[in-house]
Amino acid sequence: MLRPYTAADFAAVAELHDAAFQALGAAYTPAHKTAHAEFVRTADYAADVLRSDVWLAEADGRLLGSAGWIPSAAGEGRIRKVFVHPSAARRGVATRLVLAAEERARAQGCTRFMLRAYLDAVPLYEKLGYLADQPGEMPLLGGAAMPVLFMRKAP
Repeated sequence: MLRPYTAADFAAVAELHDAAFQALGAAYTPAHKTAHAEFVRTADYAADVLRSDVWLAEADGRLLGSAGWIPSAAGEGRIRKVFVHPSAARRGVATRLVLAAEERARAQGCTRFMLRAYLDAVPLYEKLGYLADQPGEMPLLGGAAMPVLFMRKAP
């Protein structure tokens, strides 16, 4: 089941985002994972999730994943906050969530999409039609930054 995120979901979503990130591979160091764990529990992160049209995937009362979008440039939507709990990985949850976010963005006039992919997620996004744009970094607390890949999808 997919449903819209509400502010009351924040603690559970922060736990989900942390669990999903902790399960990532060797591209992310223990320092990245610690900084990310702290970051997802901040008030700034809570506000960012709230403004991102995030929807949640649930099954049997368990939170399985999240994905959202925000307008980026004219006609372009930025897909974001895509996380799947490690216990639900590789079961199509992320695909369903990303496609649903794209559909909501299309309903608002977006015809192109971009995202900032964690390196472990690049194969998923490639299967969904995203192409590498450029490598980048995502800033974290304390001046830390972690590697990401910016990707784009055209109609």
